[in-house]
Amino acid sequence: MKNLANQAKQATDKIGQEIGNLNGISADVVSALTAIQAVDSGSQRVCDINRRGGRGAEHGTSEMSTSMQRAAAEAAGAGR
Repeated sequence: MKNLANQAKQATDKIGQEIGNLNGISADVVSALTAIQAVDSGSQRVCDINRRGGRGAEHGTSEMSTSMQRAAAEAAGAGR
């Protein structure tokens, strides 16, 4: 009986570790999706600026580039 109790405890500990790993992965996914959303939002702003033909097109393009670089860096970090 003692052996069975030890096996059950080990299994419970392992399940707890796996749940912790999944929580970490979930947090990474949320970060990556947030970064993607920021890039999408930035690209929509650039399209709006370019469609209006306003003077802010260069700023909008720069902002989108910055957002894309940030998203790429966060996505790279999420894969680690």
